[in-house]
This record gives sequence, C-alpha cells and structure tokens, in this order.
Amino acid sequence: MKNKEDFYVDIKERALNIYEQYQFLMKGIFKNETNISKYKLNFYIKEDANLGGKAWCEKYTDNILIYKGVIDNFFDYFYSFTKMQSKSFLEKLHFNYEDETEVSYELLKFVDNGKANIFDSKIIDIKLAGLLTIFVSRFIITHELGHLLNGHCEFLYSKDKKNIQYISMFEKDKNQTTKTISPLDFRTLEMDADAFAATDNCRNLILLYELFEEKVDSDLNIKPIDLFYWWSFAIRSNFLITQRILNDEEYKVDKTHLPSVARWILILGSMLNIIESDTYKINYRVGDSKEKLLQSFVNGFVYAEKCYNEIFYTNYNCIEETINSEDYVHYTSATQRNWENLRSELDIFSRLPLYKSRSPFS
Repeated sequence: MKNKEDFYVDIKERALNIYEQYQFLMKGIFKNETNISKYKLNFYIKEDANLGGKAWCEKYTDNILIYKGVIDNFFDYFYSFTKMQSKSFLEKLHFNYEDETEVSYELLKFVDNGKANIFDSKIIDIKLAGLLTIFVSRFIITHELGHLLNGHCEFLYSKDKKNIQYISMFEKDKNQTTKTISPLDFRTLEMDADAFAATDNCRNLILLYELFEEKVDSDLNIKPIDLFYWWSFAIRSNFLITQRILNDEEYKVDKTHLPSVARWILILGSMLNIIESDTYKINYRVGDSKEKLLQSFVNGFVYAEKCYNEIFYTNYNCIEETINSEDYVHYTSATQRNWENLRSELDIFSRLPLYKSRSPFS
C-alpha cells in the first residue's frame, strides 16, 4: 500500500477487528458477558498532522481517535529509509546512477528447489515501509485499547462525571486534563497502557512468526524471525521521532508521561520478559532459538537509532540515556510502586484481569 488512503482504511478495520477479538475473549473467559456485550467501539481518524491518538468512553461507548499524522509521517519516514537502503545496496556494487532521480533494482533469487524468484526493490521498499507503519499503528491502537479495556477511561470518568476525560498518548494535548488525578497516577496509567500494547504486539508477532507463509507478504523478502527485528526498529523509531518533536527528555513531577526513551526501555523490557519467561509457547523454526529472537529485538532498536542519528545528525542511545540516569531509576521505580494502589481502584472498572505483581512490568 503506497496510497495513504488505503492505510486509513486499514488502520480503522484493524482497530475494529482487534476490538472484536478482545470482546470475544472477554465474553468467553473473563467478566460478566451481559455487560461486555453492551460495549461498542467508535473509531475516528482525524485530519491532523500530530502523532499518536487518544481514548475516552461515554457509558458503554468506547472511543479511539488516531491522527492522520501517524500514517503520513511514519510512512514517509519509513519509505525514505527503505529507499536509502536500496541506494546503499547499489552503491556497494559500484553502479553509476548519478543521472537518475530515483534508483531501484530487480533481484533474481534461486531457492532450494531451484525455483527462481524475482524481487523488485521498488515493491520491497513500499511494502517494508507499509509493514513498519502497520507495526506503529497497531501499537498505538492497542495502547489506546489498554486505556479502555483496563478501565482507565471509566476510572477517570468516575472522578469527574461532568467532563469527558481524554487520555492522550503523548504529553502535549490541549484537550487533556489532569486535574482529576495526580501526574503520578497518570504516568502509571500510561505505563500500564504501554505494557498492554507490548503484550498484545508480542502475541501478534508470535502468531505472524508461526503462520508466516500464510500471514506475511512474500514480496517483503524477509525471514520469519526478521519480524521481531523490524517491529523493534519501527517502535523505537516511533519514540525517537516523538522524543525529538515533543522535546520530552526531561523528568518532571508535574508531567503526565515519562520521557519517550524511558517508555521505550520499559516496553522493550516487557517484550524481552515475555519471551524469556516463555509466557507464550513458541514453535521455533529450524535455525531459530530464544536467544536469536531476543537478539533480534536488540539489533532492531540499535539499527533504528543508528539510522535516525545518521539522518538527523543526532546522538540518541537509549541504553546510555537510561543506564546511568538517576532520574530514570527514580521516576520509573516510583511509577511501578504506585501500580498496586492504583490497580485496586481500577479493578472495578477493568474488563480484563489486571496485573497482580508488584508492578505491571516485572
């Protein structure tokens, strides 16, 4: 999909399908089926260059709004990146293409049975950019779903029934109010929504990995295990871009969100923990292993930082930015400690079982 209108349609259909999947799970496994059946989702795409989205609820109506900037900005960024990859490949072959405004190549690849497959870099560039954009959009959708299904929105509404409480994915949103709860509580809700999205995305990646031939476009010319690499690349790129645009690198007690780099480290930790703890059984393919999969996550975000730094002449490094940061330790620890108190308040509003550990990320 190169036409962005196709992405707008895709993201809406994707959101509604994911919502229905959770409705099915809740009806069959979790809480009161009668109440669950009353809920419906309204999904909106707004003509706005901003990144991210927001969620709110009104009685039994859930609402998610995603800005078109999510599609427009990320697809443009990822497509420019994939074209640069093709250009770099040709430069290594020492081809002369100085007069060409846009370069591409076709590759003839023979597989084990002797069959020849033709790969067109133009198609690969577009489809890889599309896959990365879908990874980001799914993460944002499921982040907002976390706010709804874990009871965050109804919890906020219970604090002030006169005003609809929007929960925005990022700090700067004029429509977002924090008067009803403390910034620490708000940061905790955001952390829980990120963990919800990470868990959902990890489960989805494992599904795509195991059903790779059926679910993944062969034109991408990637291996099943590469899905984890490119997911990590996409979501780290998301937070790099928002970190630079929002200039949200400072830790402050009155902020409703942790800095983007801190959020990424916690999200990555959630993903790695899910794999390391064998939360979901993975049928590894020949040549793959748990260690190789974990390394794919690491390699993906490291490459995202390398590419971003080269494009924008920056020096982002999430490990260096957090490993020696006293603020990171202080603020994330405080937020994690706050989870147990907040969880007890959320429990009556949540439609899914909430994490019962010391924090939702351990």
